Amino acid sequence: MSYSADQDATYLKLVTRLLEGDVICPWSHPALARVLENPDAQHRINRWVQDLEMRLSETRSGTGMYLSYEGWNPQVKSAAKENFSKLIKDLRFYTQALELLMSSLHPDVSFVPGEEIRFNNLLSQIDQSATLQGQLASLPSSKKHEALRDQLDSLFSRMKKEGLLVEANTLHSIYQITARMDLIQEMLEFIAENEALPNLEPDNAKSQSVLV
Repeated sequence: MSYSADQDATYLKLVTRLLEGDVICPWSHPALARVLENPDAQHRINRWVQDLEMRLSETRSGTGMYLSYEGWNPQVKSAAKENFSKLIKDLRFYTQALELLMSSLHPDVSFVPGEEIRFNNLLSQIDQSATLQGQLASLPSSKKHEALRDQLDSLFSRMKKEGLLVEANTLHSIYQITARMDLIQEMLEFIAENEALPNLEPDNAKSQSVLV
């Protein structure tokens, strides 16, 4: 099957995003997500990355796709541990940030990709609760800020940088959760349920999907 120059450029951009560790979903990358809806596109991506022992995987909500390691050779294991170490380094931030957001918006209910978060509504909720203010102030992203609005703005900036949020409406400060949140919530739930971190050893490799 032949492809036009425009199609090749789109696929190249898509593969680049995936290899950089992005989760492709309708909120983070609308145009690329539409391309991935085509099974032929998925097959083509898998062919391109199979020599790297990678494959496309789907988030648990079915709304996002990302690259995961398929094999478990020494090179793959080293790369997986490196990426896992970064996640563990940021674990405290993820835990505290999600606890704050869930406490403010809907306790004990996981976030759903595509869900809207209105900045001003959230700020109002936090402003009315000393507990929530304390949670916000304790976040690493709040260290350089004193005003609540600045602290919350810094949190949103960090979450956008991490690929967890996108700004859906600049005028009204409306944001949306991306499918990357699925992966973070799965990791936190695993740790909470097992009271331990996942074991990145060959015996467990088949049951684990490790994000690039």
